[in-house]
Amino acid sequence: MNNVFSVAWRRPCMGIRSSPSPQAAPLALLQMIWPDGRNFATRSMSSLQNISNPFQNILSPTKPTGIFQSCHSRRISFPSRTFSSSATFAARAPRSPPPLKRREDGARFRARDLSALELSQIFGSESQISVPLGNRMLRILQARRISGTIDVDLPADIKNVVAEDTIIAGLEWLRKRYPVDEDAAILKRIEREEIAEEQKLIKRGQALGLYKPQSGKFDKPIEKEGDVYGKSILQETREANERKNKLEDERRRREWLEGEAKDREKLKRSIQKNMELRKFEEAAVMEAKPRADPDVRPALAWVQKHHLRATAKDLDTSKLSKASRILPSLCITLLTIGLCCVLAENYEPAPRQERLMPNTPPAAATVIGLIGANVLIFAMWRAVPPAWRMLNRYFISVPLYPYSISIVGSIFSHQQFRHLGANMLILWFIGTRLHEELGRADFLSLYFSAGVIASLTSLTAHVLQNKLTVTSLGASGAIAGLVAAWCMIHANDKLTIALLPQSWQETFSAKGSTFLSVIVFIEIASLVVLPFRLRMPVMDHWSHLGGYAAGTVAGWWWKGKKEQEKRRKKEKEGLWGWFSGGK
Repeated sequence: MNNVFSVAWRRPCMGIRSSPSPQAAPLALLQMIWPDGRNFATRSMSSLQNISNPFQNILSPTKPTGIFQSCHSRRISFPSRTFSSSATFAARAPRSPPPLKRREDGARFRARDLSALELSQIFGSESQISVPLGNRMLRILQARRISGTIDVDLPADIKNVVAEDTIIAGLEWLRKRYPVDEDAAILKRIEREEIAEEQKLIKRGQALGLYKPQSGKFDKPIEKEGDVYGKSILQETREANERKNKLEDERRRREWLEGEAKDREKLKRSIQKNMELRKFEEAAVMEAKPRADPDVRPALAWVQKHHLRATAKDLDTSKLSKASRILPSLCITLLTIGLCCVLAENYEPAPRQERLMPNTPPAAATVIGLIGANVLIFAMWRAVPPAWRMLNRYFISVPLYPYSISIVGSIFSHQQFRHLGANMLILWFIGTRLHEELGRADFLSLYFSAGVIASLTSLTAHVLQNKLTVTSLGASGAIAGLVAAWCMIHANDKLTIALLPQSWQETFSAKGSTFLSVIVFIEIASLVVLPFRLRMPVMDHWSHLGGYAAGTVAGWWWKGKKEQEKRRKKEKEGLWGWFSGGK
């Protein structure tokens, strides 16, 4: 037994003690007030550790083992009230007679009792112990050895009349004739007491509602055959929730698969309700496709769900007039232009050490920020289906049911990579150069103002033409404003395309005003229905024209302002020179 010492050391050997009989009451009182200081409830082994007391060997084996000595050396003493501190209470409290207990008879170690001759051979001829008392004492000692309670006192009727050397002689005889592993019996006793104490605490906690058994104890059902654990309440709750979630998922799956027909009926009602949609074929308006089964193709079903969530709206647009579609966006446009003017007049550039990118030129940093915003919205269109609902509201212009704030968001929105790439390439080449001349405040004010004016122009043109299903998005309107402003500032300078070879740039060059006129002419010509237009990609030419108009006005105004400042400066310098020469 390798763990004998560790188990015995961690558990006090209190034992099962018999209550003192009425005859032992005087002796108990004497022990309580004895200078040795032992308590009323128990009597430890140390109280009997007197050299002159031969009874100390009765409670330990003939050759005491370490486990037995350790067990008795760690006896726990419980506090008790002395008679002096509770005399008044003892006098007043009514006393009830102690309950009668069954007489302890011990365990038989042989079929027949020992005779008087055999007892005299064990205890000695001078012993005055009777035959019934001697046999009962031996049986009790044997029971103590088997149960591991060898440290428990003998009954008072035996201890008071039998000498201690007689008890020791009987114990030595039993150990010699009937050997028992007393250490193992003590360990079993400790284990029994631990189990009993644990069950007591568990039952009390269960009675108070603090604990519910998770094992097969206390007549509770077990989880499965051969399992040491019982029916878990947490497991039951989890299984119930899983069943509930499974039923909910199945209900949603059925609704999803059956919702295709409902969506088609909803779209048909919308077509009948909205006069603007009746001229179009039903197949061009209804984009409802067979829905994917979430159990078979979960990714596709997830994308389709967010697609329908972003587009399937039963909106009544029959009561919207042309003015109600245009005026809210016009208010947002005027507000944006006003804020841009405030920015241009009050912006002060931050010191270099306080900038976000201090080692990057301001023009490049500003244009990189605009390109980053456009790339972010493009990524949300392509890879974030949950964002489609927001993007369809605030980042695309829809004349059928316009959101006024969308004329600002649409100038950062692209759905095709080639559309994004072309616009950002022009923004980089034109934007960085124009930023160097205008500065950050004027450049950003021009970008936003030209963008919202271009979006408003496109929205107004499509509403007035009853082209309510045409959508518009992209930064091309704002970039058109930048190009027009650059051409107006350099109206008398020769401009060329930077991507052309150096030898071609002189040939394909023109004044800024001429270059702008050619571009505007191409945009106007594209609005006319010509055969070659069918082979060209669809572009929002109205938005481009609005951007060119805004950029032309802004460039003309900024150029006139700069020329006026130069003229004033020159006049001031001439006047100062005249006064200086006069001196």
